Amino acid sequence: MVRPVSCAEVKKPTVEERRTEILEVTCEVVIERGFAATRIADVAKRLGVSSSLIHYHFDSKEQLLAEAFAHYARKDVAEMEAEIEAAPNSVTQLDRVIQNYVPEGSGDVEWMLWIDGWGEALRNPMMRKISQELDEQSAALAERVIRTGVENGEFVCADPAAAALRLTAVVDGLAVQFAAHDGTLTRDQFIDHVRTLAAWEVGLEPQALREGVAIGEVAGPASPATDTALRHLVSRYCDAVIRNDADAFGQCWAVDSTWLLNKPFNGREAIVAAFRKLMSTMAWLVQTAPNAVFEIDEAAGTGTGRVTIHESYQSKKDGPGTVVGVYHDRYVRVGTSWLFAERRIEIINRG
Repeated sequence: MVRPVSCAEVKKPTVEERRTEILEVTCEVVIERGFAATRIADVAKRLGVSSSLIHYHFDSKEQLLAEAFAHYARKDVAEMEAEIEAAPNSVTQLDRVIQNYVPEGSGDVEWMLWIDGWGEALRNPMMRKISQELDEQSAALAERVIRTGVENGEFVCADPAAAALRLTAVVDGLAVQFAAHDGTLTRDQFIDHVRTLAAWEVGLEPQALREGVAIGEVAGPASPATDTALRHLVSRYCDAVIRNDADAFGQCWAVDSTWLLNKPFNGREAIVAAFRKLMSTMAWLVQTAPNAVFEIDEAAGTGTGRVTIHESYQSKKDGPGTVVGVYHDRYVRVGTSWLFAERRIEIINRG
């Protein structure tokens, strides 16, 4: 025998649950019919309720469409933020911004809503306000990624807000053509265009933005930001030698670094002590570094380099002399700074 179910056992949806249900079904109808052609009666029919129930929760069709768009788009933005935040570094985060912004194809549901939403915003003040708010959120997310990359030393960008605005504007413009016109360009071509712009905005090569590269897997020429930072590190090193400044010299090294002269000196403290002892034998010493070549794994924050040095000095015991040599270096990024992890001198000539 089937037990009758009492009215008390049937849980009625809360007002918030009912509103959410209406918004989600409205999105389904809009995807099929477009904002302009969607009627409240269409949503009510899909839900199996009366139009009066829709009007109970929403004052007008304009409000229903605007809130449905906001409901869908905010979920999309939240999911995108979570995926981007999970990336291990700013380079990968920026590529995930690009991968998430670029439509999957002409049938991309999210982009169908965005593009149709922009058109509806021209006629619906409520939609205009929400559309603007969501566009600003998207640009702010890109700006945050770029700004963090600048702070970490991964990017060079004087104005992250302006760069983010240009980047999202290009995606928006290409997305309309990509979604609306068959054969205009492929998704891969779309991504290449956006990567080229994004790389230019933050001082990288487009290839550096490839998604899915494992940390430590790829090393190549330093990005402009890293190249500048490493050349500055070499210059600080030479300047500390010229000024016989042990404290400034020590600040060029990682805590667990190694300096290989005639023998290895391990750890920053031992390196500074060796520097003090060496410089105590000199009346003066001038070191320059006319050439430097770097190979860097930007994602891992490590790299190697070859730095040519010329030294002229006055030894307290032996008089004047010169050295031509090459430092074979290892570098490590600590926080936002690049430091020496190892320096090994190769003497080419003594005079």
